Amino acid sequence: MSKLLIQSRSYKYLLSAVLLMTLLLSACSNSSAPAATAGNGGDSSPELKKVRLIEGWYAKGEDGGYFGALQQNYYKDKGIDMTIQPGGPEVSGLQLVAAGKAEFGISYADEILKAREQGIPVVGILAGMQYTPQVLMYHKEANVTDFSDLNGKTVYVTPAIPYWEYIKSQYKLTDVKEMKYNGQLVNFINDPNSLNQGYVTNEPYVLSQQGVDVGYLKIADSGYANYANVLFTTEDYLKKHPDIVEAVVQASQKGWSYYLDNYKTVNPLIQTYNPDMTLEAMNYEAEQEKSFVLNEETKTNGIGYMTKERWDTLQKQMLQVGGLSKEQDVSKAFTGEFLAKS
Repeated sequence: MSKLLIQSRSYKYLLSAVLLMTLLLSACSNSSAPAATAGNGGDSSPELKKVRLIEGWYAKGEDGGYFGALQQNYYKDKGIDMTIQPGGPEVSGLQLVAAGKAEFGISYADEILKAREQGIPVVGILAGMQYTPQVLMYHKEANVTDFSDLNGKTVYVTPAIPYWEYIKSQYKLTDVKEMKYNGQLVNFINDPNSLNQGYVTNEPYVLSQQGVDVGYLKIADSGYANYANVLFTTEDYLKKHPDIVEAVVQASQKGWSYYLDNYKTVNPLIQTYNPDMTLEAMNYEAEQEKSFVLNEETKTNGIGYMTKERWDTLQKQMLQVGGLSKEQDVSKAFTGEFLAKS
């Protein structure tokens, strides 16, 4: 079974200052995951600016645009010597970027807001996906058509995860048996009256390979206004190196455009950094994520487009359910000034 299923990705919502030094040491000293570098590993020219991008999880198709930019030398063409470092369950990109161990990372808008509240001054600069690919899966034969149908059912989910707290509040889910999701799907498989958190790009495919037929409710359809796969840096780095930020953002946009049409040529590269993922699974990811990357807004304004209205809405939702404790100036949490328009 894929690492993505064996180990829950919900660790990203459990930021803790206590773990900072452990995370830094494990990621920078003991990580066994290889790093992809610009120019396919060749010597970089002296004038190239070296930067590092920490993925939010293991290398995967959900980050395909960044690998597309790497493979096609879009970063190098912009004067950037890019290293992409896979993440994992013991690696917090938010903490590493904040500590100066990497210049860029990938996260979610709600995670960025939470990090800023905790004093980590990160800034979103490109939304790889306009909506989160997270889902709640159910057995196909179950009587589920909407989030309101979850009353009376068991839901395996990460406790206090913001989107789940929002859904419970929004749909008045007062009769749900909430069980902690431990990264394994066996409990869900064995209980036809249960639902399980997952990603539309991953778990439904893996379960289908095991003969488990599932449907799913997209978290995006609940109204939760999260941006996903958000490329971020720090306020300080953005202020000191706006030229590098612009180069990375625009090369990444170009990489996403390439990946969406040519993912089968990029996925073999991604697989070298995550051998546990099959090419078939990565191709499935790529097909599923297209609608999350491209919509009417991004077709008009460019891949990665974000609005203050969406960030404001997300903040209000998080405040409503206790995901944030106080209101922030969201205009400091993101910027679209470096994006190239379509």
